[in-house]
Amino acid sequence: SSGINAEWPLRPGTKLRILTILRMSINKRVLKYSDMLSETGLNSSRDLEQVIIQSIQHNVLDCRIDEANEQVFVNQISGYSVESGEQQDYLLESLSRWSESCRTVTENMQTDVDTATNKLKANMQETAEFSKSVEAAKASVKKEKPHREATSAKSRKRLA
Repeated sequence: SSGINAEWPLRPGTKLRILTILRMSINKRVLKYSDMLSETGLNSSRDLEQVIIQSIQHNVLDCRIDEANEQVFVNQISGYSVESGEQQDYLLESLSRWSESCRTVTENMQTDVDTATNKLKANMQETAEFSKSVEAAKASVKKEKPHREATSAKSRKRLA
């Protein structure tokens, strides 16, 4: 049997990634790895290839993988339909959870970026202030050096 169903023994998120690739395949017959990685949220070509291979094994995607050029040539996709209201609700709920999860991750990443940026700015300010203090100390030492040398020379003459 082919098609997408609840009995597939797949890792969480894999079905949604397969559906994403199928959706992309509707309008394009050549899919770039970079586009598929971006759309599916996967981090590596290897993970993407595993999802594509699972799609082929479940007879929902007929394609040729071109690893060298990091693209997939789509020959055919199986139509997938959601028959019952329960399946539609499940699919909608799954997609909504995935969308919310993506939104949360994006917000968390933005918060981390903002925090890191603020820390960087503060560190740069502290470094600039420290550099000014060092330069001021150097200038002070240079001003005192001729005075100390003159005082030191007078002291040597008295001792001689």
